Amino acid sequence: MYRIISIIFKYRNFRNSYTNSKSDPALSIKCWAKQTIRRWFRCTFHRKTTVSLGFSPELDSGLKLGFNRAVARLILIPLLLTATKYAGEFQELGVGGRACAMGGTGVAQFTDPSVIYFNPAGSFYANKSVLLMHAENFAGVVKNEFGSVILPSGNMTIGFGLQYVSVSGIKFTSLDDTTSPPGTENPPIPYDTVGTKDVLFYINGAKGNDRFSYGANIKVFYRDLAVITGIGGGVDLGLALKMNYLVIGLAVRDFILSPIVWSNGTKETIVPKLSLGIAPVIPLERINSVITLECDFIKTLDIDGFSMNMGFECAYKDLIFGRTGIYDGNYTIGAGLKYRKFSLDYALITHSELKNSHKISAGFAFE
Repeated sequence: MYRIISIIFKYRNFRNSYTNSKSDPALSIKCWAKQTIRRWFRCTFHRKTTVSLGFSPELDSGLKLGFNRAVARLILIPLLLTATKYAGEFQELGVGGRACAMGGTGVAQFTDPSVIYFNPAGSFYANKSVLLMHAENFAGVVKNEFGSVILPSGNMTIGFGLQYVSVSGIKFTSLDDTTSPPGTENPPIPYDTVGTKDVLFYINGAKGNDRFSYGANIKVFYRDLAVITGIGGGVDLGLALKMNYLVIGLAVRDFILSPIVWSNGTKETIVPKLSLGIAPVIPLERINSVITLECDFIKTLDIDGFSMNMGFECAYKDLIFGRTGIYDGNYTIGAGLKYRKFSLDYALITHSELKNSHKISAGFAFE
């Protein structure tokens, strides 16, 4: 619940956290950004490298270190100084019953149109198909609708996606005595009930061959947080490598920066997120089954370290599917059915602090 509230008031809280500081707010933000950049720089760039610049060893070493630092300054510093933490949280709910049941892994799986959300390049390997999903997150507090379609054409694919996230029943309260703290004698009194909604529209394009593909999403989103509205857009990039028994995917969400312009004149930018997915595929011909494993490594540029999601699927005769996984430290489980061109998938996502989430999706393949 705290996370939902933070979606509405995150800008105010972020600003106040520095305004309340004894030091100058602008100086505090700059110091925080510099510390973040230094930590990320130390983790990302290493002094040793096998690439030679063609000079003497001493000069070569100095130039390489200087080059790495120059690249970091030119690319990373502008990104992190202008990016806003948690600005992209509305994109984190996940889509597709299959992928969500497998721990939210989807960077290296290209079986249905939900791949547009996870890896833009993966749509090249998906069939001509359509997907619809409905999700009741945290026992229905947050609703998430998603629909997408993939249209292959020769050696390229075009896709479209639409996502709608809504929260209803948010109560605004006041106190009879605003000079006293709330309590039994001064209870909060609701005076209004509002809701929030987020709408995202994706245009996808991918191109490749039997082994390798690359793709991109152009997306536009509209945010209505009851007390403020905003509009923005961004670009997602992806690569995919498909081998006989191994699939690898790489995706960058919100490449460069995705801006959000709010109705009060303020502006936020979403921090890029890198995802690497590795999915071995193990056929079990004796029992007409296929085992699929996936591990996604996720790195957000303004956060130290990385997160990891894991998924498992057992498919019997490409008809019945059992799935489980771990998403952000929480267990997931689900099942799927496929009959001719129709598919139905369900996912249950547990949560250590909030109530469980349920996602169900249905798909149809045109070929």
